[in-house]
Amino acid sequence: MGRAISLALAQLFTGPILGVLGLCAILSALTFVGVWFGIDALLSWAWPSGAELDWLGVLEGLATLVIAWFLFPIVASVFVALFLDHVCKVVEKQHYPDLPKAQGITILQGVGVAISYLGAMVIGNVLLLFLLFFPPVYAIAWIAMNGYLIGREYVELVALRRLTPRETKDLRRRHGGESMLTGALLAFLMTLPLVNLIVPVFAAALTVHRFHDWRRRDAGAA
Repeated sequence: MGRAISLALAQLFTGPILGVLGLCAILSALTFVGVWFGIDALLSWAWPSGAELDWLGVLEGLATLVIAWFLFPIVASVFVALFLDHVCKVVEKQHYPDLPKAQGITILQGVGVAISYLGAMVIGNVLLLFLLFFPPVYAIAWIAMNGYLIGREYVELVALRRLTPRETKDLRRRHGGESMLTGALLAFLMTLPLVNLIVPVFAAALTVHRFHDWRRRDAGAA
């Protein structure tokens, strides 16, 4: 995975991807701003008295941070559908120029995959809230569950550009452990402030390299 990480990082701030990176950061930032104002409106509705309490402002700030922390992997799962195909094309043009043209994946297909994982992420993260009373267990479970879902989502979106749904399923089955490990790394990065703004683009580039590494390995083993 080291090779894939280094190649993805090296290409992250190059011209063809820089615009997508900026768009992703803006969308992510706007999401956090929306969460902030949403919580402010909710707390104002819950405590409609005119008196502004210091603890209320503290509560608002803490609630914003907690909800944003939980929300980002879910939001990122939708963002990826907007720019993944473009990032894949840029990465493949530079590092895999001899490949035939990919059939690609439409935004509608990408959104469909993202929404299917969105539901699983929402349900899974809600269920994990019961583990908040055991912080170390919760942290491990959060990384494991979101890593599994994020890894599967990115692999599916990247693979469907070149493989049939059945072939994509077989690829995921053969490399499920590596997919989960990659997803766990991405899930962790999504918890880091500022870094999480660019993770969806990095994840797309990283998964492209992982995908082609797996295909070469499978072809050599055949």
